[in-house]
Amino acid sequence: MPKGTVTWSAWASSLAFFLAGLFPLFTADAYGHLAQGRQIVALGRVPEVDLFSFWKPTPQPWMNYEWAYDWLSWLLYDHLGASALVLSKCLALAALGYLLVLLADRLARSAALAAPFALIALLIALPVARFRFTARPQIIGLVFPAVLLMGIAALYGELSSPRRKAWILAGLGFLQIVWVNSHGSHLFGVAVTLIFAVFAVRTHAFRWMIGLLLVQAAATACTPFGASIASDAISHLIQPEYRELVVEWAAWSPKDPLRLLLAPTTAALFVLLSMREVTRSSRFGLAYGVLCVLLSLMAFRSMRFVAHQLLFCAPFIAAGIARLPGFERLRRSLPALVGLAALASLLWTAQMQPSLGFGLGESKRGYPAASAEVIERNVENPRILASIEDSWFLMFEAPNGRLLIDGRVPFYGPEMMQRISRSFADADLFAQQVSEYELNTVVIDHTRSDHIAATEYLSGREDWALAFIEDGHSLFIRRDASHELEPFRILGAGYRAGRILDASFSDSALGAEVGRIGTQANTASIHAWHEGLALLRPLARAGDRAGTRMHRDPDERALARAAYERLGIPASSYPGFTSIELYRAMAALSACDIEEARIALGRARYGGQTRETSLLGLELGLRAGDAAERSKAMAHLVQLQAHPQSRSDPWVIAIAEDSAVRCAGP
Repeated sequence: MPKGTVTWSAWASSLAFFLAGLFPLFTADAYGHLAQGRQIVALGRVPEVDLFSFWKPTPQPWMNYEWAYDWLSWLLYDHLGASALVLSKCLALAALGYLLVLLADRLARSAALAAPFALIALLIALPVARFRFTARPQIIGLVFPAVLLMGIAALYGELSSPRRKAWILAGLGFLQIVWVNSHGSHLFGVAVTLIFAVFAVRTHAFRWMIGLLLVQAAATACTPFGASIASDAISHLIQPEYRELVVEWAAWSPKDPLRLLLAPTTAALFVLLSMREVTRSSRFGLAYGVLCVLLSLMAFRSMRFVAHQLLFCAPFIAAGIARLPGFERLRRSLPALVGLAALASLLWTAQMQPSLGFGLGESKRGYPAASAEVIERNVENPRILASIEDSWFLMFEAPNGRLLIDGRVPFYGPEMMQRISRSFADADLFAQQVSEYELNTVVIDHTRSDHIAATEYLSGREDWALAFIEDGHSLFIRRDASHELEPFRILGAGYRAGRILDASFSDSALGAEVGRIGTQANTASIHAWHEGLALLRPLARAGDRAGTRMHRDPDERALARAAYERLGIPASSYPGFTSIELYRAMAALSACDIEEARIALGRARYGGQTRETSLLGLELGLRAGDAAERSKAMAHLVQLQAHPQSRSDPWVIAIAEDSAVRCAGP
């Protein structure tokens, strides 16, 4: 057991890692792994063929190389709930935090401040690395390398007896068996051992490292699928197509958070700074330096390795800095430095992904939870198409359904996954997939612009019906797949007006449809959307084709302002969403709240200019602009009236009729 400074640093790091992982279960693929574990328990064995998908006429061979994690996580979830799964993950992370500080002490040898420096480095790294602390098999890929490195450090040690080293070797062999059956990162474990074996040549540790390599090779075959279980893990590494399908597998790009580039770059620079001090002290330090270089290259190649680089390079950096001249003088300042690092870590953590704060349980916000309930109740033999993320979730929440694709990217192959993903944005390709695979259930993510084509295709088909709408998803079911389900006739898919503003439908009919959505999970924003549009019904001109007129009395102004407030709920959930901001701008303009109208219209234009944003901008200029803006707007209106196509546009006609209407000045 380490003593003194090392002890409190290790336990403080353990606590920090525990707290960093203390957030609710929320990732889609966590639910996919739970579904796979549930299937293993139900079957009483690890399946050799896929029973989740219908992408081929007959079930295809499938090697679930994470079956052990899936099985154990389902048992925890099923018997003790989501909180138990979260806590078990936190305990694993706590062990990781503890071991990383011990590694720093081992690398530093005689440098006393390496442990607290490692604690400070880890506290700073935690907010960036936290996005990988989800309840998924990748936790194995973070914790097990630390255990392996501590074991290798013992095998390198000169004071341990051969008997103790033999027990350590056996323990590492068992670790590898569990690792091989839990996560594809077991190949990383072999790479780590190989690096340390190379640098153990001509030392007493060499035979132990060769023995460890042999043990790891044998462990790879200790699976229900034999040694072939490694094939999926290898495919992740050698096929670049996979990095195009899963964001976190790709290298950093300008659309990704800048911290995921700056953090590994900074860490790599500190590794270079520490290289001479650590590598000259021992063969173990030299091998660890090579490992840090490898981790840095991996982090720049794929964002999923950023956490590995930051966390496993921290001990090396701390050991190097602790050995530099002059840093011993910081001993008295350590409590203050640790406190500042802890405070900064806490503040940064609250602002970075996952933005869930601290807590237990599970959060299904953003997933088609309500749609899954409708599918389970109303569709016989569902043949489901959804995005990769939503399919993972539906695998768990709609167990009676079968999916065209899900998150098992290597199983389907990059060509299949790319084709299906592209089909949502290509109506012809989407229609081909619907026919070819005899789909009867489609879950659309209506917050994604690349799902617009699929939404329009299904909305225009007589043989398909809109069956449910929730905050982020619209559920379409083929009419012959559910004879008892009544489709929506007034409400539109997602944040579309549908026929809500159509005066031919009564308020009671609209209320009945809105009421069918109920108070199920993930419906608060969509309810507010429908309520906001319903408040605008008295002010609408020609349904949803001609905008809204200005209020005529205080009661109508109050309606418009209430609509603006209600539409603010979905606007806060989906900032810059064109249709939401467009109708917020209409409501504000109807109430003559000009500043709010301009702001909302500006946000509606984030995605580009459309007919609606152009005409609303024209009407805003006429109603509230100064003399120059109004003159420009009138000239634009004259041009529209002269154009053969736009002169019959009902909104252009309505603007011309109300061109003399002006909002009173403030």
